[in-house]
Amino acid sequence: MRRRGLLILRSCVGWGYRGGSGGSGAINRQHIPAFILPIITHNDCKNNISDVGGYAHCSIRPSSSLSSSSFEAPEPPSSQGQAVYPDIQFNHSSQDDLPSMKRNNDPEAVYVINGSSRGIGLQFVKSLLERTKGKVVACCRTPTTATELNNIAAKHPNRVQILPLDVEDQTSIDTLASTIATEYQRVDALFNVAGILGDGKTTPGPERAIANIERDWLEKTLAVNTIGPIMLSKALSPLMRTTGRRSIKFTDQENNQLDIPLPKDRSTTIIVNLSARVGSISDNQLGGWYSYRLSKSALNQATRTMALELKRQGTFCLALHPGTTQTDLSAPFQKNVQEGRLFPVDFTVDKLLSVVDSCTAENNGGFYDWAGKALPF
Repeated sequence: MRRRGLLILRSCVGWGYRGGSGGSGAINRQHIPAFILPIITHNDCKNNISDVGGYAHCSIRPSSSLSSSSFEAPEPPSSQGQAVYPDIQFNHSSQDDLPSMKRNNDPEAVYVINGSSRGIGLQFVKSLLERTKGKVVACCRTPTTATELNNIAAKHPNRVQILPLDVEDQTSIDTLASTIATEYQRVDALFNVAGILGDGKTTPGPERAIANIERDWLEKTLAVNTIGPIMLSKALSPLMRTTGRRSIKFTDQENNQLDIPLPKDRSTTIIVNLSARVGSISDNQLGGWYSYRLSKSALNQATRTMALELKRQGTFCLALHPGTTQTDLSAPFQKNVQEGRLFPVDFTVDKLLSVVDSCTAENNGGFYDWAGKALPF
């Protein structure tokens, strides 16, 4: 057996939004949804299409980047529609009773995150190394190009491993799941971070009008933002079981049937899907962004549906909106962001992990923002 207790992640890059009238590229505040996404090109992505992890994030900050130690975010904006879940409660009477306490203190815990070479995904690697005792396996489309991620792995050779993952490729997903099953035999948390939006210039999306929708881009957006996370959740959810039977049957890469023993006496596991406020149907007051909006709406539906099923095996599911996060490539959009609503990436991830760590059964299946406020579907 190789090292157990890992965090697995996939390449995350950036995205953009071309606002303004007439598609000129000028930014019109009225046309900008509740978060901004920086444009980035990445030769690790197929067909020169931006491949992104999370929402509005890249790990490389401008020289004037905010520091989370001094950053104070305002109250989250109100939403149209009615949230059906209660807000996350951060001040529990006994923090020791939270499922996350046991999970975070388990050195054998396995944290799986798709979207790790940059931005929010990369910050998840850093933050989970600090906040948990588990180990990290970082997955990206082309590990050899993930320079900062490789530097982190070199500094933490006993806790970090890098593996390839392409959520558009089912074989890649199956290979990853087989590797985890045979070598580590468990998953304690899955963070689905990677996604695409496009820049509106070199890509059809985000589409401001129905006339701009193109089938290929729509299909790709669904493949990355919706189908990929669902299929990865399907592949890894058997390894997340904490109740009932204590072993599972698993087929490895060579089509061999394996009997995988599951760990005993571990905490509730969790699947976290990074969504976006613009995926809310009732809160959609501006229109536009067709492919992206519907892909996140579908992801929210999948999250809630999985939560209803997987709670029987001791697994929670959450959909999270991270807010507008600062990057160097978001600079063209920053002048249109309200004061105090441009988040340092470490602030964003710290808040998201606090939401995850405070999740209880009453929050299972919910759609939440970075502050733990329930959002309407």
